[in-house]
Amino acid sequence: MKLSKKNILVMTLIGSILSVASAQLKGKDPVMNIGTPEVIDYKGKALGSEVPGWVKAVSDGAIRKVYKSLEIDQSEDKIFVLFNKGNDLDFLKTWTDQVDARAEVSAAIEQTVAQTVESELKAVQADSQTKERKAKIYSASMTNLTLNGLMKEADYWVKTRTPKTDVKTPEKLSDYDIEYTYYVVFSINKKNFDRQMAAAMDDVPDNDDQTKFLKEVLTSKLKESIITNKEPVVIDFKNAKVEEIEDDGINGVR
Repeated sequence: MKLSKKNILVMTLIGSILSVASAQLKGKDPVMNIGTPEVIDYKGKALGSEVPGWVKAVSDGAIRKVYKSLEIDQSEDKIFVLFNKGNDLDFLKTWTDQVDARAEVSAAIEQTVAQTVESELKAVQADSQTKERKAKIYSASMTNLTLNGLMKEADYWVKTRTPKTDVKTPEKLSDYDIEYTYYVVFSINKKNFDRQMAAAMDDVPDNDDQTKFLKEVLTSKLKESIITNKEPVVIDFKNAKVEEIEDDGINGVR
């Protein structure tokens, strides 16, 4: 059966612990924000492990803490964070690790380029034709980009429940939507990344001041680390043990 991008990529993950989840639903449940997924299981929970701090940091958008938790040197490496959601954890792992990683990273770079070009041209009040032409030029330079040198640093999953929108007072398992969120962090050496970005933009003509300026802005923007998904993953971790990470300002910026 052919799966559409939409079905796969609200990318988003049911396992054998439904009986456990059902047991947790009995009795008094903690109050949670309406519509916010609540963690009911996670990798290593049965062994008493904590949720790694970098997972919570992804939810918070705190890139610096991701670097620190994983002990990655931000002066040497750039990271890409992918997180996908769905009902089948095994499928999510396979898809994200083997199929989607490079495509998502490339798509995230292309999106960053498009947004940066649009923002900068808007700032200088360029006309619509100029905006469209420049956007097409830079988009074309990144369309066929395949990054070499990506290294998988870590992966993790959490299982959540979210009250269904038509249920005012959830009391039983069927009142909730159950899904997994699967996270993966990839890194790439910054010098290697910069070389590949420079090569990708080599074909873009810089025969005017505006294009030269855009190249400089893009070069700077692409040095930032990227969380690939367009929307943040907001998850309620209050019932999970989470590793604490001190935000000491070392090893990068938020």
